[in-house]
Amino acid sequence: MKINKRESNFELLRIVLILMVITLHYLNGNLGGGLSHFANNSLNFFVGHIVESFCIIAVNVFIIITGYFSYKKTNVKLSKILMLYFLMFFWGMLLSFSVILITKQSLDLSNIIKILKLSFSQWFVVIYSILYLLIPFINIIISKLNENTFKLLLGICVGFFYIWPTFFTNTPVMDAGYGITNFITLYLLGAYINIFNKNMKLLSSIRIYILSTILTIIFSFFTSRAWSYNSIFVLISSVAFFELFCLIKIKTNKVINNLASYTFAVYLIDVNDFFGVFLYRKLFYSDFFWHSKWMILNLLISILGVYIICVALEYFRRILMDRFISRRINKLDIPLPLERGNYNE
Repeated sequence: MKINKRESNFELLRIVLILMVITLHYLNGNLGGGLSHFANNSLNFFVGHIVESFCIIAVNVFIIITGYFSYKKTNVKLSKILMLYFLMFFWGMLLSFSVILITKQSLDLSNIIKILKLSFSQWFVVIYSILYLLIPFINIIISKLNENTFKLLLGICVGFFYIWPTFFTNTPVMDAGYGITNFITLYLLGAYINIFNKNMKLLSSIRIYILSTILTIIFSFFTSRAWSYNSIFVLISSVAFFELFCLIKIKTNKVINNLASYTFAVYLIDVNDFFGVFLYRKLFYSDFFWHSKWMILNLLISILGVYIICVALEYFRRILMDRFISRRINKLDIPLPLERGNYNE
């Protein structure tokens, strides 16, 4: 879809989702540190579990959006993948070395390995790229399915890849939803919603989202699997939250659409281990508030502050580099030779 035709309700959803991701990183033990350091049974401990459970849907909903809008595609642009990897490499290298210099850390082997990982193998970029390359093939399958067959396919996927892993440990897929199986299923769900699910209701979506999230909260006090992307409760919350924004109609808003275009870069900047720890703990002092009654206020300030900083960094990168980089990457755009076979001959 062209930028001037983007529906602002879905663009607003992207902004809300990336704010949820920032929230999750504030609570992440390796970044903001919250959930790893809140005292058991303290107010912050319970607030952390509630907030984590409401926000854990973010990654899933991003992929549902992809399926919702991409199920008719017959080809994909390699330039999009190249741009994702360029951004991953650029921000991974720049932010990591900058923080090491500012904080005077040693450039030892462990830090070098971490920098290389941040610059070349961010899990979301890798799995999303695989999904993106598979889109034309998945769409051929989708085009052959009627509603009942599509429901059957989704039922099989949900049963084996969500319900089973939620309640049992010896499961067909043991990646907590971080792998391609979850992404393909979410893509299929997004496509199904666009093609067949025309009876969405606003209040029903809100109720389902809240109820399934409450179940996630309860489940989270017994096992960390509650926050797996392939938890059945997280899946239900993800679908309900997405449908909620399908039903919210907003006139085209250039500010919302423009801010939404920064979403992926915000993620790559925020997820950087070196820069993330620097932002949350050095700039916004999240570690000072692990046991403070003002933790919620610090959380809100951090979310807004981190988002503004990440958008500003990407804004200046675009001014300095985008015209030069985008033009050259687009020249490398080679269409995939996709042709349908004729097996009846």
